[in-house]
Amino acid sequence: MISDKLLGAQTLITTVIYGLVSLLLFNHFGVVFTSAMLLIVLFKVAIYRGLVKGPSETMINLLAFTVILVVFVAIGFSNLVEMFVSLLLGACALKTIQAKSKKQAMSVQLLNFFVYPCFFIFSQNVLSLLFVLAMLVVNLAQMLWIEHGIELRSATKQASKHLLLALPLAAIMVVLLPKVSPFWQLPGAKKTQTGLSEDIDPFKISELSRSDELVFRAILPNNAQMQPPFYWRTLVHDKFDGTRWRVSPHHDVPLQTPYRAVGESYTVIARASGKTWLYSLGQAKSTTRGVNTNHFGTLFMQKHLSSSIEYQVTPIHISGSGLVNWQYRVNTALPEEINPLATELSQQWDSRANNTAEFIEQMKQYFVQNSFRYSLKPPPINATDSIDMFLTQTREGFCGHYAATAAFLLRAAGIPARLVSGYLGGEYNDERGYYSVYQYDAHAWVEYYVPQQGWYRLDPTAWIAPDRLTGSLSELTALEEEFKDNLGLSLMSYSNLALVNWLRLQIEQLDYQWTRWVLNFDHQKQSRLLRDLFGQYHKILPGLSVFLLLIAIFVIRFWYLQRQQIVKLPEAVRLHHAVCRLGGDGLHKVTPAQALSALQSQYPALSQELEEFNQYFVKSRFSRAPLTKVEAARMKALGRLIIKKAKK
Repeated sequence: MISDKLLGAQTLITTVIYGLVSLLLFNHFGVVFTSAMLLIVLFKVAIYRGLVKGPSETMINLLAFTVILVVFVAIGFSNLVEMFVSLLLGACALKTIQAKSKKQAMSVQLLNFFVYPCFFIFSQNVLSLLFVLAMLVVNLAQMLWIEHGIELRSATKQASKHLLLALPLAAIMVVLLPKVSPFWQLPGAKKTQTGLSEDIDPFKISELSRSDELVFRAILPNNAQMQPPFYWRTLVHDKFDGTRWRVSPHHDVPLQTPYRAVGESYTVIARASGKTWLYSLGQAKSTTRGVNTNHFGTLFMQKHLSSSIEYQVTPIHISGSGLVNWQYRVNTALPEEINPLATELSQQWDSRANNTAEFIEQMKQYFVQNSFRYSLKPPPINATDSIDMFLTQTREGFCGHYAATAAFLLRAAGIPARLVSGYLGGEYNDERGYYSVYQYDAHAWVEYYVPQQGWYRLDPTAWIAPDRLTGSLSELTALEEEFKDNLGLSLMSYSNLALVNWLRLQIEQLDYQWTRWVLNFDHQKQSRLLRDLFGQYHKILPGLSVFLLLIAIFVIRFWYLQRQQIVKLPEAVRLHHAVCRLGGDGLHKVTPAQALSALQSQYPALSQELEEFNQYFVKSRFSRAPLTKVEAARMKALGRLIIKKAKK
């Protein structure tokens, strides 16, 4: 029987795991709930060390009410997924404090098979997989420890073996079982960190996002058309109110204008973002179900992206006869009486320019000749005339500052212009041939309109930091220290160390394979794989797999129930059944005398042993006095001897 000390130790392990999960999901749960969970962990440690007594039922109820109150205040009903998962974590943590018996502890361990996989709701990368698997191994080891008293180290080894044995079966089920659409979808994450926003006011941002979270990967064809710089268009901002650039209200309206394909297709593997927007090079169309194109040529989904998606992209050119009146008004609109210096400067350039190209050249020379600087941590500008201050005083900023300023100057000259946000570049993997784009690669640039020609891209950041156009922001030597300081604690921050960078790249490659072949293993990939393996029979395999799985479950269940019935029988009866099976099925159902007679006729050489064995059996079943230890041992030895000799 497990001691109170060991029971307290194993429940403490579970409580600590709950605290670790809360810390890792800090961005979703917030500081209040995470702090509450850490206090529960400290309380459990104090109980285990004997510093405080275990709480009474009344105290547990008060703690439960407090946890519920914390969840509703800190998270609330606006984030239902976070709310329910945090309630589950809090309830289980309190249950570990309450657990005082083996049965109560086992109930917590059984719940953990549902609690731990909830981590996948918030993160599905390969590190999350390893973390959840580790938690499940520990949980299974704890169950073996509690139920059978196996030492924790041995129990962990045994649990790991069980997990390894289960993995091939899980892989077979993933490949063969039918892929069906989910019955429900998680609501969009409210706290997903992205480098983009539908509203942009760069002058009030003191520093760029610290996130090195992966946004997407892209597999591009190796041809002349697909060469850097890579501008990944995501959002088009054509509404300007004087301070903020907002996305068009038409950004989620499917394209109705004719278009034509202009290049070779490529593949994008996007991570869950909780948003509807997707990523492409230039104007694009996708043949993947659920992926749409709007009239700006950017890709979007009708539902929030709550899981990873792999989609095919084809570059297109959208046909059109030019801007209609309302489009011209939208893309040249400026509030009155703001940024007078910038407006005057723009009009001076316009008066000296014969065309848009000459206007842009004058704008470029102004930036180049007036010592503007690219910085990831520019001073915030809170003035109404923020562009005037940027042009004449601070002259320091990142892509958003330069793009917003250029778009304003173009509009002030009557040239239709809009802000575009997305990502620039990407880290190339030589071994696998794909690009990885991270949140810190977020970028903004301008698109301006030339009559009879269409929209053109303009990136004023390239005038100030031309090295930014190639590769990833992480590869920009001039900003190396500032970039790493901006990231905080992450593997990327220490990528100058060869071993750390090698480890980061290995994890990244492993995550790529996990994402592409497991997370994105959909019905189409399954059909292709089965067709390659089994030819014309591939269509019946998923259905056949379900049928065989149901049969296997039925057989295992039947075998388990039969075994349970056998295990519940007294040892003498089980031994008698084993001896009776020597004479044929059903012999154990007749009287002991009839069974003895039948067996002696079949095995006359064993008549004496059978007679003695039967005497012990009859005494064990029908005598008021049970068999002594010596008699029970003799009966067991006789049974084994009879079975051994009968099989020779």
